Amino acid sequence: MPSTLTHKLIDKLHFPLAKKFYQAHYPSGKANKAAPIWALTEGYQIRVCLRLKQFEDCQLLTAMVTHPNFRKQGLGKSLLTALISDSTRPLLTKPCYCFAFTHLEGFYQKAGFTSITVEELPIALKSRYLAYTQSGKALIPMRYT
Repeated sequence: MPSTLTHKLIDKLHFPLAKKFYQAHYPSGKANKAAPIWALTEGYQIRVCLRLKQFEDCQLLTAMVTHPNFRKQGLGKSLLTALISDSTRPLLTKPCYCFAFTHLEGFYQKAGFTSITVEELPIALKSRYLAYTQSGKALIPMRYT
């Protein structure tokens, strides 16, 4: 990861930047002040962003998006690696799940996620997963291990 890139939890002051990033590059991944948003930035420019939607007993990694000009450069992996080594250990505060598009299963596996069955999902996530897949999205439930 180049030294000019840093990972950070988006604070209230920088939330508008994350909101604008999502609007421009992933409109369905709306920024939400209630869910922690982590980003890989270069100066004030967001290169990769993701949300950790909080539930009572778990969290869902969602809305991970890389700026189109910086895709296929390993920046998404760099952000996940940074979160694993971050002193706050955000992926370990609660069990962390994601619903990976089938073509991204290998990407998440390399970052420490394991494919699981729908039955292994917490109740809070199971109905959400089923709704997404019944609407036609090809997703695989995964858990960070």
